[in-house]
Amino acid sequence: METFGLRGARASDVVRSALVWSGLAGVVLVAVPPMLLGYPLVLVDPNRALADSYLRTLGRALVGLNPHWKVTVEGREHLEHGGPYVIVVNHQSLVDLLAMCFLHHPVKYLGKQSVFDVPVFGWALRVAGEIPVERGSRTSGSRARERISAWLERGVSVAIFPEGTRSDDGSMGRFKLGAFELAIATGRPIVPVVLAGARDLLPKRTVVFARDAHVRVRVLPPSPTAGLTAADAGELASDVRARMQAALDVMEGGGP
Repeated sequence: METFGLRGARASDVVRSALVWSGLAGVVLVAVPPMLLGYPLVLVDPNRALADSYLRTLGRALVGLNPHWKVTVEGREHLEHGGPYVIVVNHQSLVDLLAMCFLHHPVKYLGKQSVFDVPVFGWALRVAGEIPVERGSRTSGSRARERISAWLERGVSVAIFPEGTRSDDGSMGRFKLGAFELAIATGRPIVPVVLAGARDLLPKRTVVFARDAHVRVRVLPPSPTAGLTAADAGELASDVRARMQAALDVMEGGGP
């Protein structure tokens, strides 16, 4: 029987998490409908910058529901010049996207189709121009690639989780090559972003939030793709993953 990670959890943690989930749902139900009603703004805001800014503000507000949660960002300066970028992020938790809202950098995300099917919230993602993909579907993957390329051509950065899914133990999984092939094909730099602490806030296969959490977001220097070919995608992915793993090891070890 599915326990949603409740087994072994303290009653106080379950009650607190229920209140947090209720607050999240309430904020979404109250804050998202105005965004949907404002959809005609895409006629004057084709890059969906207003919708993107609105969602990032909403994400930061959701984190603020618990004063014991903290998000710190390092290395924002690596996103200030030379964009748009293909941003690659390690995947730790469902709260990864909330942490990314603190980057203050307009970006479109590649996400699972199932998330876009969620009423209200999924509709808001579509209005903001986020990109759905159905795992295992070549047609969906091809369509997503076209949309990502289109955003990059318009000067908008895109973010991809190259592991594809969260790990059970928090370790960084094997990187798929799609993001790196795309960056090479479009000539855009890869910017690695490393998350630490998100798994502690909400581990996989549970709905119980931690009372205290410090999520750290570190932006690493870009990896240029100029002059590279598709044959270089594997080496590029390996290099970027090694840099991200080294940063993650330091961050989780309490280092600067």
